[in-house]
Amino acid sequence: VEIASRLQSGGRLQEAEMLLRRILAVRPDCAPALHLLGVIAHQAGRTELGVQLIGQAIAHDDGQALFHANLGEMYRLLGRLEEATAHGEKAVAFDPGMANAHCNLGIALFDRGDFDRAEACQKRALALVPGLPKALNNLGSIMREQKELDTAISWYEKAIVASPYDPEPLNNLSVVLLEKDRPADGIPLLKKALALKPDYPEAHCNLGCCFRQEEKFGPALSHLASALAHRPDYPEARVTIAGIRLEQEKPEEAETVVRQGLETSPESKELWAMLGNVLNERGFGAEAAQAYDQALQRDSAFVMALNGRGAMELERGNLTEAEGLLRRSLAAEPEKVETLFHLSLVKKFATDDPDLRTLRDRAAEIGELSEKKAMQLHFALGKALDDIGDAEGAFKHYLEGCRMKRTRISYDAAQTSEIGEAVRQTFDRAFIRKLEGAGDRSPRPIFILGMPRSGTTLTEQILASHPKVHGAGELRDLMTVANGFDDGLANSYPQNMRALTRDDLTALGGDYANRLGARAPEAERITDKMPANFFLIGLIYLMLPKAKIVHVQRRPLDTCLSNFTRLFGHNQFQSYDLRELGLYYRDYAEVMAHWREVLPKGALHEVKYETLVTEPKAETRRLLAYLELPWDDGCLSFHESKRQVRTASMTQVRQPIHRGSVGRWRRHEKFLGPLVEALGDLADVE
Repeated sequence: VEIASRLQSGGRLQEAEMLLRRILAVRPDCAPALHLLGVIAHQAGRTELGVQLIGQAIAHDDGQALFHANLGEMYRLLGRLEEATAHGEKAVAFDPGMANAHCNLGIALFDRGDFDRAEACQKRALALVPGLPKALNNLGSIMREQKELDTAISWYEKAIVASPYDPEPLNNLSVVLLEKDRPADGIPLLKKALALKPDYPEAHCNLGCCFRQEEKFGPALSHLASALAHRPDYPEARVTIAGIRLEQEKPEEAETVVRQGLETSPESKELWAMLGNVLNERGFGAEAAQAYDQALQRDSAFVMALNGRGAMELERGNLTEAEGLLRRSLAAEPEKVETLFHLSLVKKFATDDPDLRTLRDRAAEIGELSEKKAMQLHFALGKALDDIGDAEGAFKHYLEGCRMKRTRISYDAAQTSEIGEAVRQTFDRAFIRKLEGAGDRSPRPIFILGMPRSGTTLTEQILASHPKVHGAGELRDLMTVANGFDDGLANSYPQNMRALTRDDLTALGGDYANRLGARAPEAERITDKMPANFFLIGLIYLMLPKAKIVHVQRRPLDTCLSNFTRLFGHNQFQSYDLRELGLYYRDYAEVMAHWREVLPKGALHEVKYETLVTEPKAETRRLLAYLELPWDDGCLSFHESKRQVRTASMTQVRQPIHRGSVGRWRRHEKFLGPLVEALGDLADVE
């Protein structure tokens, strides 16, 4: 048995097993041989067999502390915590001086949630063997679970000093650093852990998470793939991959990754919550709600699911339900900035609001937050201070939030101007006259477009309240169709449009119409409310001549201010710098002027936001007449609709029409100099 033990310690498991089986062939009741064979079975990934063999050893010799300590640890790994605790307690009773036995019992108690006893066991182990790496590492995990992150870091650092070639405390310390928004500090630790153990799936996954938080998606996906290669049933890795795919605006790929995970891990609350996020992003609200509910059935206080479901109820206009879910989330994790940010969108703040006090308290430690969380906090505070009339205090937070966001994105205002110029050069009057009259004849599409935050969501909500209209929201389909046209030169829109033929237009129009119709097969008319489709009006006119185009206009300063004071979920990169925002508005205005010049009269209908909110009935009648739709009183009760709205205006369209946002720019006029200068003669300063 001693020889077999040395072989096992040296990693020569097969030789050790052969020797032990020779012993047991002669002495079937040899408890030490049965015990060691059980340990080897566990090391080889056959933990159930290990439990059986050590159980047989104990049946022949019940008084060995080591047998009970190892059996307890195997039961713990199998999730059988009561048996793990019982054998751990026997081990320390038989040999109170066995430090590892106290360690194992402490881990079992930790898994059961008995943190006080777990901590006491680890400290008893350290009293017996000062500097015991396993106990130091375990104390770090106990502190981390109780959100005492600084103390956890201290224990993990001691474990690393005590056992510098053990990858586990390196990995564990990186997780705490990630939770403290210090991914850059965790990356070198994880690289060292992987140098020590290249097939360590947890380290690969955590390194992927660190790179994701650093927005280095390439290396993140590479390490997450490695994690799955070593451990295919790894929910956390799949959830992180899906999150990256959502940020890359690839929701279909994200859904595939999550559903593959649920096949092997159907009880994972993380996968169910991420499926809710993915389905909500894809516009399948009912299915998303079911997925969130599956997550909450498994853990009623699971913050990821509470926030996701809360955001979805916000989009549906169920503000009371949304606030209730977000407050449940805050009760579980009071410090979570993402939840505070979403809560700021649900409500209107008052001067003595306790939620405002919470935001101000968090602002005192804003320097300790990650840039992403600090950015969310700035926008939440800006919104709260705006609500109570502190325009100056609000704008300071908007400025800082936008500054931080601008450092995280790549945007070139000159390139946007070049695209606008290319659109005007491509779709000139001669080009349009040559191709008009072709295209798909579908009458279903209604395009609502213009500057973001100009009233496009309000207009769509009014139309979607008509029984003949389905509101599909902001769709990427038109740009997908446009960029997908192959001109043989690998150009993208608008340069590729120069090769268009009449047959191409019919094919492109049919492709778009089919995509749109699949979203609401029974609907007579369907809206596509992607604001930036103003760049594609000429293509719409040529490929869908029966479609209706609604351009919504709002006064420039109000429009631009509304963009600048909003943290968007995707795109709108022009919105985080006042000068760039003004230049974008100029590009938009020039493109719209071009369409008015080259398209026939009546090719598009223009709605003025200010008129819509001051004369809603008359303006809505004019709009419906253009769309050839009969009047319906429901259009003026749009705020009562429960359709899901996934834009930055989701809360505003839950209120009856009001004029409160007209002239809002005046409250912040002293800060708008760069915007006014960039707008030039378009600035509507009186």
